Amino acid sequence: MPNPRILILNCYSDNHRRARGTPWIMPQSIAPAVLAGMLDPARVDIRLACEFRSGPFEDLGALQWAELLVLTGLNPAFDRMKQVTAYARTVNPGIVVAMGGPLARMLPNLSRRYFDYVCGDDVEQVVTVVDDVFGPGHAAERPIPRHDLFPGSRIIGYAEASRNCNFRCNFCAMTAEDREFVTYDLDGVRRQIEALGYRQCIMFLDQNFFGGPRAHFKARLALLKELYEQRKFGGWAALVTADFFTNADNLSLARASGCIGFFSGVESFSRAQISAFNKKQNLVLPQEEIIRSCLDAGLVFHYGLIFDLVEQRIDDLLAETDFIVGNPRITLPSFLGFAIPLLGTPLFDRRLREGQFLPNVRLRDMDGRSLVCHPEDSLEKAVAFAARMDKGLISKRKLAAHAWQFFRRYRATLSKWGLVSGLGNAWAMSYPRFGSNGRDGIRPGREGCRSYLASSEPLGSLYRPRIRIAEAYRGHFEPLCVTDPDGQLHHELIDDADSLLPQSLAATRAETMTIPPYNAIAMLKHAQLPGLSDDRKRACQETTG
Repeated sequence: MPNPRILILNCYSDNHRRARGTPWIMPQSIAPAVLAGMLDPARVDIRLACEFRSGPFEDLGALQWAELLVLTGLNPAFDRMKQVTAYARTVNPGIVVAMGGPLARMLPNLSRRYFDYVCGDDVEQVVTVVDDVFGPGHAAERPIPRHDLFPGSRIIGYAEASRNCNFRCNFCAMTAEDREFVTYDLDGVRRQIEALGYRQCIMFLDQNFFGGPRAHFKARLALLKELYEQRKFGGWAALVTADFFTNADNLSLARASGCIGFFSGVESFSRAQISAFNKKQNLVLPQEEIIRSCLDAGLVFHYGLIFDLVEQRIDDLLAETDFIVGNPRITLPSFLGFAIPLLGTPLFDRRLREGQFLPNVRLRDMDGRSLVCHPEDSLEKAVAFAARMDKGLISKRKLAAHAWQFFRRYRATLSKWGLVSGLGNAWAMSYPRFGSNGRDGIRPGREGCRSYLASSEPLGSLYRPRIRIAEAYRGHFEPLCVTDPDGQLHHELIDDADSLLPQSLAATRAETMTIPPYNAIAMLKHAQLPGLSDDRKRACQETTG
């Protein structure tokens, strides 16, 4: 019997209206490789694709080839998952579609309208889906990410040493999911690194590399030191929370194990705003002191700034950026963005309860560059500020001066790669449209100019079908609305209020009609396969009449 044919796709809606891939942006997603690694390579035929890296997936041949399509992606990717599903079912009516990721957990009921399987658990659930569709026996004996199925690189490799986060910032998707922090065993981390082959830098994609018992953290550093001395990699980097920097020994141990730098969520230099974000870990030391201590230890420091125009004045934000660019002892931010009230987060709940959402907000608008809430300043001033962010908020002259002074100060302290990485932020701040920030891309105006205001932003070319689509799937290209014309929760999301809102509000949710799955053809086809329960077979047959 031939192996099942499985296509795993990481969906992504680029901020550029002329959608394109961003292979030069770091970090890249490894979700498809991790999912594929859960399956026995001898028992399945797998293809991987990532829209963040390669741009919109348009390989209709691959969709015709696949028997099972597995979709994953972050919150804004929900619309894109629907679109790919429409393409898949148009060219391959028998295909089974499974989706996972944050919105599978936040919007389980809505998701079941579009996808055959809605995977709300961790990545291991992909084995359950494959066994349910094709019969048992497809689990890998020792799961290992299938990086071999992606284009190789001798520069950057990706690994994970833990899962989830032990802090609860009010805007973070991890807080919405409220999952327990879990560390991986050291043998698994070793296998990941050795399977990559030599890389100039191993980038750990943990939500908090410093999380968990301190003994576990030191054991990870001891392992990395061993592998570094064996020249398994040229260096490593990771995301850590601010409490990491309270002990200077952590920096020494990290550098001795081959670390070249860290990313940490600074978000703001205002203690009041940090408290509003519920980032308690960022109150242990002044932000500037943390950055300087890291750089002085010979490790580059990356961070982002998050602007909350609902609670912060624009003049204060401009003063903050002036302070940063005038201080060559710290790095420039790697990115700037607005606080996004992601579905299911405390920030989402608060904005909704306080009536702060603008009307007709679409999930597509929640990209960190569009205004989705009423600002403290006038709407006109806020829109102008958002436009400046897309063009470059800080003057190029000031950025160049900062870069030169930063270079002179740290050229003898940072490694070659660390120095290049730190100076790269000056380019990112000067030309944000070359990154993943500007929806207009390099050549603005092709799909209508941006308004920077939710509901009036152009959707972009992804929302126009590239091929003739059956009428049943036309709705897959409609954007998901988050709020209605009154700025309240949109009726399509009411049935998922249990996931999105506290129980006190969810208890008042309205009843909504249950819509049967679209893909009855595929369900009937696979009702004949082993591993499908009798109840599911009957359900499939009843759905298809």
